[in-house]
Amino acid sequence: MKRNATKKLATGQEACRSNVFWKGFLFPPKTVAETPAVGARRTVPLPDGGFFPRRGMARRAPTGGVSTEVGFTMKNSMRSRTLGALFAICALSSAHADDLSQLYHEAILADANFLVTQADVAAQREALPQARSQLLPNLSFNGSKSRNDTNQESQGLLGPVKNQYEYDSHNYVLSLRQALFRPAAVASYLQSLAQVESADAILEWAVQDVAVRVGSAYFDVLSAQSDLDVNKAQQDAYAAQLSYTEKAFTAGAGTRTDIDEARSRLDLAKAQALELQYRLEYVQDTLKTLVNRPLTPLAALDPQRLELARPDPERLEDWILEAETVNPKLKSLRANVEVAEKEIWKANSGHLPTVDVFAQRSKSESENNNTIGSKYDTKMVGVQVVIPIFSGGYVNSAVRQSYANLEKQRQQLEATRRATTLEVRKQFDAATQGVQWVKAYEQAVKSAEQTLFSTKKGFQAGKRNNLDILNAEQNLAAARRDLNRGRFQYVLARLQLLALVGRLDDTEMTRFNNWLAKSGR
Repeated sequence: MKRNATKKLATGQEACRSNVFWKGFLFPPKTVAETPAVGARRTVPLPDGGFFPRRGMARRAPTGGVSTEVGFTMKNSMRSRTLGALFAICALSSAHADDLSQLYHEAILADANFLVTQADVAAQREALPQARSQLLPNLSFNGSKSRNDTNQESQGLLGPVKNQYEYDSHNYVLSLRQALFRPAAVASYLQSLAQVESADAILEWAVQDVAVRVGSAYFDVLSAQSDLDVNKAQQDAYAAQLSYTEKAFTAGAGTRTDIDEARSRLDLAKAQALELQYRLEYVQDTLKTLVNRPLTPLAALDPQRLELARPDPERLEDWILEAETVNPKLKSLRANVEVAEKEIWKANSGHLPTVDVFAQRSKSESENNNTIGSKYDTKMVGVQVVIPIFSGGYVNSAVRQSYANLEKQRQQLEATRRATTLEVRKQFDAATQGVQWVKAYEQAVKSAEQTLFSTKKGFQAGKRNNLDILNAEQNLAAARRDLNRGRFQYVLARLQLLALVGRLDDTEMTRFNNWLAKSGR
């Protein structure tokens, strides 16, 4: 423990040394004595090459590349306490561990895929006010004013007659229009309500998806790190066995075959470590892309905190029914079916008339050469009816297209429902059987440990050989690896099962986070 504390302190010091200000304050250049006597003169270098004096001191510019000193007095005890506090802060900062809950909330703000969905949903929500506007009054104003210069030439009895007119003209129109009967506009409004419902469901699913992707990437990192740790323990065991066999061979109590077998196992474990290290770096990069920042050591899964329990409710049929009812993907697709149904209504409205009521007032003066100097003030109120007669078959084609799109949406909904049911069954079985798997793997590890112990005792008694020990070591490593993977698979199954029924919220993520250790690796 003392060595770990010293290591953390050294790490904190290195972290502090990387900061420009701390370089000057805590770790001055070697040109200044490390522990000055009381009353000695010290300098605090600045990044630009100058020196920062203590409060009340005047700053002096550097001269000829020689360190300029500014006199000040500092008690050694105060300096020691300051350094100790700052080193402790740096050490604590370096020992901080990222956990699942923290990374999940960061991914909500930083994951590019989620932000794309969020922006797309915001855009789709604007369909509602746009559709509503087609049913509300429309008020517009149109005005123009111009300076006109017209040359007129006509044929008279005595020859051509030329006239020139210069005049100002203006025209102002204020119009108010209100739809009375527009079936297509009503269908578009109802359609936009379903579109917004679909968009909200998509956003809900995106939140669940972020939680699943962060959880999967997080536990993939822990799994890869666990495999690497098991491999390291395996290498240490093989190295110890190799050392023992070499000493035994030197003493004349072993064989060359024992050495070759131990070295072969050790070399294979080292080769596997390279592959495991590559996998670890890859899954770490995957998690980094979700939060868009470097990672600190992750909080590990604590077997003592892990809750091994069957999903609640315990009946698969209840989970399937809940998923079919509230799964965000299915909610979105059901809304899309409604949108397609309203599209048929909108297409059929192409056969129907539209009715608008309007009111208009206009003022004009000198609109043309014939009305120079004339002023008009016109008020108009009326009803406009537009009856479609023939559109070249466009409306009928749009109706057939709408029916085809409706069938497409229905089949997409059915396909997704079946896939969701299958996925719920898969994750429910994994979460349910995962409890037995983990307990079985725990017993397998205990048995492998006992087997290794017994094999070593048998080797000492001359009843077991070196190959038996190596095989026992390999079996123990495999049992530990399977146990760790079983735990992670159980957690991921629980996480994905909750996402399928739309229950993977902050409360559940906090619950998963409580299964982690308090400090990082």
